[in-house]
Amino acid sequence: MENSLRSAAGCIIKDSALVRTGESVLIIHGAHNRNFASLLAEEAIRVGALPFLWSFDDSLISDFPEKPSESVAGILGKADVVIWLSQYTAVDDLSENVQEKVFSFWDSIYGLLQEEKVPTLLVNLPPPVWLEEDGIKPSEYLLEFISAVDVDYVRMRELGLIVAERLNGAKDVLITDENGTHLRFSVEGRKPGLEDGTLRDCRLKRRECEVEIPAGEVYIAPIESSASGRLVLPHEGLELEFHRGKVISIGSEKADELRGRIETPGGNVIAEFGIGLNPGIKPLGLRIFDEKALGTVHVAVGHNLHLGGANESKIHIDFVVMNPTVLVDGEPLMEEGTLRL
Repeated sequence: MENSLRSAAGCIIKDSALVRTGESVLIIHGAHNRNFASLLAEEAIRVGALPFLWSFDDSLISDFPEKPSESVAGILGKADVVIWLSQYTAVDDLSENVQEKVFSFWDSIYGLLQEEKVPTLLVNLPPPVWLEEDGIKPSEYLLEFISAVDVDYVRMRELGLIVAERLNGAKDVLITDENGTHLRFSVEGRKPGLEDGTLRDCRLKRRECEVEIPAGEVYIAPIESSASGRLVLPHEGLELEFHRGKVISIGSEKADELRGRIETPGGNVIAEFGIGLNPGIKPLGLRIFDEKALGTVHVAVGHNLHLGGANESKIHIDFVVMNPTVLVDGEPLMEEGTLRL
């Protein structure tokens, strides 16, 4: 496992973050992923970069500032690249007052990175307890994570550009599957985007400087009033009915929980249509991971201003459809999970 983790760290440094000789790399991490953060630092040194480790352990916090000091802000602004692993481990055990301060502090850090347009790679390595709550074995996730980051990023980008071109200028999208999904919506006038898992565009343009890994998707914001039909998700025990762009009913034993979340203003509005591109991902039941898998698509509700949409909300929830058929303006883009390009 150690060698595989080191290989994954090398892929992240060289192929995803595109770290170069002489650059400063700030690595933010939590107690649960300290070992992987160290491997990232070692791989950064191998390419001639200078890494700095910022370790955060929320189990040791009794109080916390709400905003970073000027000296901290200065360090962030001077970094050439930031690699941000999930930093929370036991934050739920903190008092509500301290939690608010911790969240405010890290929100400020995120805001500073955006203001300074520092290329930032967000690495999804959640703490074991969070994975276990979703019924996922941490060791299994780690193996799949390694597979998901050790991919051909050039090939994934090439595939993504082809898929994005199919959506560019399109009007109508229809998703169906053998479980009863039949959802139609418009993307007329909306521009597709590509998440290829690298900081390439960020470094070239010094904008949109935030990339998540594991990665791999083409996304587009549907016209918010256009979705009509049904989204059936047997792996989650969910069935969503859309009308005029909004979720109007939820069929599931988990309906109350989900209904409570999407009752947030703007939370029940269709927000995103995404197509997974990553051949190294095997769906595990974690939406943020599964949605990138090649052979899947996902539909989201909630906030989509960052995707080129017009709906503002405090939430964004993705729903992954396995092995779907997708028609774009009546022509097949995907048939039972296989792209038709």
